[in-house]
Amino acid sequence: MKAHRKIISIFILVFIFLVAAGLGVNALNQADPDRDQFNCYTILVGKKASADGSVMIAHNEDDYGEIVVNVRKMAPKNYGQKVKINLGQGGVYETSGQVNGFLWIEATEQEFADSFINDQGVVITSNSCPSREEGEDFTAGGIGYMLRRIVAEKAGSAREAVKLAGELIEKYGYRSSGRTYSIADKDEAWMLAVIKGRHWLAQRVPDNAVAVIPNFYTIRQIRLDDPDNFLGSPDLIEYARKNGWYDEKRDGPFDFKKVFNRPTKREPVFDGNTLRMWRGLSLLSGQKWEITDDFPFSFEPANPITVEKLMSVLRDHYEGTEYDATDGYKLGSPNKTKFRTICTSSTINSFVVCLNKQKPEPISALTWLAFGKPDTTLYLPLYSGLETLPPGAGFGPNHHDYELLYQQHFDPVDIKAASHELLSTRVRQYENLVEANYGQMIELVRKNFWSVEEEYLKTSREFENKFSTLYTRDKKAAQKLLTDYELNIFQKIIGLYDKLLEENRPAVAAPASET
Repeated sequence: MKAHRKIISIFILVFIFLVAAGLGVNALNQADPDRDQFNCYTILVGKKASADGSVMIAHNEDDYGEIVVNVRKMAPKNYGQKVKINLGQGGVYETSGQVNGFLWIEATEQEFADSFINDQGVVITSNSCPSREEGEDFTAGGIGYMLRRIVAEKAGSAREAVKLAGELIEKYGYRSSGRTYSIADKDEAWMLAVIKGRHWLAQRVPDNAVAVIPNFYTIRQIRLDDPDNFLGSPDLIEYARKNGWYDEKRDGPFDFKKVFNRPTKREPVFDGNTLRMWRGLSLLSGQKWEITDDFPFSFEPANPITVEKLMSVLRDHYEGTEYDATDGYKLGSPNKTKFRTICTSSTINSFVVCLNKQKPEPISALTWLAFGKPDTTLYLPLYSGLETLPPGAGFGPNHHDYELLYQQHFDPVDIKAASHELLSTRVRQYENLVEANYGQMIELVRKNFWSVEEEYLKTSREFENKFSTLYTRDKKAAQKLLTDYELNIFQKIIGLYDKLLEENRPAVAAPASET
């Protein structure tokens, strides 16, 4: 009997360990959106720092769980009278009149993972930045998920978006530990740092500069007497003093990053952020940096920034450095090593948005979108002026229905039922094949996908010239040209994925013959 009880006890302990190590991870991640696994990576480029005069945002979105990358193009709408929007935990926001249409890069079930590019050319995405604030200061549950959606619907410029987000934060209180929103339009790029509760600070990226952000605050100075470049809570320094986080005699000049980042005892190479910040600076600035350096908010690049350069950074695993932990992929996949890389196992989508006011409106906002980890797939060109997305991009209605869209996002039964039709599902399936044999399979990715990406990069200018010429004399015909262009791209890539998945599908053993 004692031996029997001992066996049962061991079984229970093993079961608990497996749940904690495996199934329990998802539950923990859902409970705490500020865990390391939810790290992202963003680069902002001023219009004078880019090769073609575009303001640019490059972003890797990192999350865990059974997420569907679902891309939608929502139509604009005029509500006329006021309508109430559910903020998720009791809060209500009222909106009225015209709301923008937008391209919506959705990560189902996640509260802080969606990105938007609206019809006004305003982009908003974000990085988790855990703050040292542990208290709560909310009205009716605060605001979280709906903040960026409201901004996308109402903002006509990046500056307007920053101000609207600040008003929402002050009115409702922000319910995540901390976050930095990257916001841009065709003229300006901003970082908006939010602290749990009602305080925030935004800084404009200089036109001739680049800014990199992993998952800690990077804003240093605070000059609210310079509203062209800084916006934020007027009592921010006093708030820090009140909480004992800042003392001028002890700390010297006020430094937002040092004051509000959540303290860590980890070594820089293992804190999940310092290496990624160091690598971005090293690749783009042309200067030599040490991981112990005091990194700047922004810097001038060594060369004008191109789309291709940003793509290469978003795909990076420290190749060729002392932090390359796989010895050129000989030791397995570089997406899951002892060092937190820029492209990593939790990257679910990646994009580079180019905002250029010199181009006709329908093609002035171009998103190069990867429907999975960028190292194992390709970036596809997606113009925000497209009225309807091609089949395979996403599932769901393209009209505004707050309750339906909220329900579909957080309880995505319908989306998951249709996921077999989506490009993102094919990307994930092939990604798994690559990860199982990275050193060999990555060569097939480069041959089959990156070569197609290079073709689109080379021919996109030709397409844009053709579109621009036609747009001046026949806007309807130009719109059809854009629709057909995107449709052909998606059909080609979905067909390529179906072919490669079939060729690499594991062989199924034939049933034994009867004797």
